[in-house]
Amino acid sequence: MFTDKVRIHWDNASAPGGWCMPTPGAHHQYPLEATLKIDADQVWWTTESGRASTVSKSLIFGATRVARPLPAVKTLKSTAVLSQNLYNTADAALFNIENSPYWILHAVELKQGRTDKQPGIRRILFESQDVGAKACTDAVVDCAGLGQTVRSVLVLLNPFSGTKRGKQYYRTVVKPMFDIAGITVHLQETTHINHATEITRSINLNLYSAVVTIGGDGVFHEAINGLLTRPDWEEARRVPVGFIGGGSANAMNKNLMTESRELATLTVIKGQTRPLDIFSVSQNDTVVYSHLAVMWTLLADLDFESERYRWMGGERMTVAAIIRLIRLRTYRGKLYLLPTSQADDAHDALYDESAAPRTPGGQHGPARRFTANPTAHLAWPRKLDTTFNYFVATNLPWVSDQFMAAPGSRLADGNLHVVWSEGMTLVQALASLMDQGSGNYLTSPVMNVERVKAFVIDPQGWSWDKKGLKDVQAGKYMDVSGEQVPYLPTRVEVHPAIMNVLAPDWLDEEEWTRIAEKAKRAK
Repeated sequence: MFTDKVRIHWDNASAPGGWCMPTPGAHHQYPLEATLKIDADQVWWTTESGRASTVSKSLIFGATRVARPLPAVKTLKSTAVLSQNLYNTADAALFNIENSPYWILHAVELKQGRTDKQPGIRRILFESQDVGAKACTDAVVDCAGLGQTVRSVLVLLNPFSGTKRGKQYYRTVVKPMFDIAGITVHLQETTHINHATEITRSINLNLYSAVVTIGGDGVFHEAINGLLTRPDWEEARRVPVGFIGGGSANAMNKNLMTESRELATLTVIKGQTRPLDIFSVSQNDTVVYSHLAVMWTLLADLDFESERYRWMGGERMTVAAIIRLIRLRTYRGKLYLLPTSQADDAHDALYDESAAPRTPGGQHGPARRFTANPTAHLAWPRKLDTTFNYFVATNLPWVSDQFMAAPGSRLADGNLHVVWSEGMTLVQALASLMDQGSGNYLTSPVMNVERVKAFVIDPQGWSWDKKGLKDVQAGKYMDVSGEQVPYLPTRVEVHPAIMNVLAPDWLDEEEWTRIAEKAKRAK
């Protein structure tokens, strides 16, 4: 247990409303004399009046020595707090920071203790009375686990994602937090489709302790695909990957409970990981790897047709849905499913190790157990040849920050959740989109849900006709984690726990099931 006598000069979270005014009229009268204690879980202090304050180690991202007392920050707003200059060249000439007793604690401040609300940045100016500022900051860094896992980060920023504010987010929140945490950042902006794949396929892995994307799920998909198609993919897959939302959907942030840029950046700084399932998508001789979902029919239409409304941010899907639901398309196709409960039997009966290639055309990547043979699915236990107007196969619960497609899915459960409808009406389609945040629409009798290890779609044309027989038109595209892929027979297989994603310690994946169950009870 670390202990020091300190004087607290200001705390921007000390007064109601988040204002800090270190005057007699404030919540506290500053400066305050206190006893500081730091252990393995938290930093806390007790004032002479007996008032105790605590900051959890999970929210701390830095401790900085300063040459002299700095003016109080009078807001919790992240951009304002992080823009405060902690260093002044004039101070360096007048003050010796090595002998300075002053230091600042940096932490993310949750609103009402909730991670789903916009947080702020908390700063507290301490003056050490006994052991000195260096000993205090060293103790904080050790408690918070800073620099133990992540020291050098490759950041891939897509400046065109969503509302095109990625650069602004990086400049005003992400980079300042990384600097305070002492993390070296190597920034590369993507300039064209698959640029992130090109970068991660060729980087020197020894230079980075993590690869982080700023943008939407598309650039994250590209980064993963690059890592898993390298000659040394076995080594590359162990590099932690992180996601900081800058797109319009930001599904990965929702699945990780890091919806704000502050919490997403904090998660990267902390460096804790969880295993993540990845799936392969095979079309003819091409294989790509991804993390989120395969969408077809209505959802793929909405995702791509909403691109013209990208400037609207998250609302673009709503506008596209209204337009598309005026005329609901019907797609014809064949769907082959390998249910989780029958996967081992099917594999033992059909798989020929000598005949099935690991990857086509010499491409590198994880071996495909069920889909390497392009005709193996013809013997799978479940086959449908019908019409579809709703289809999503998801690897994660949320396919956007507002759309929960599979409440029972988990980061590393080794399954894909396939959801489809063969005869959804306009009213039912509208109901599913209006109720997308609870997952309650999945209980509708027109919805089908299956947990699988692999599936194959053989997509055919679409029509305005409900039976899909009149005036059939050729399909244009399918959707893999927000990216277009050709409208071809598509073989998909899950690869369990093959990567490591940076995730916060507060992530509780059972929350998604609780949300769905609560909605069901309220129905």
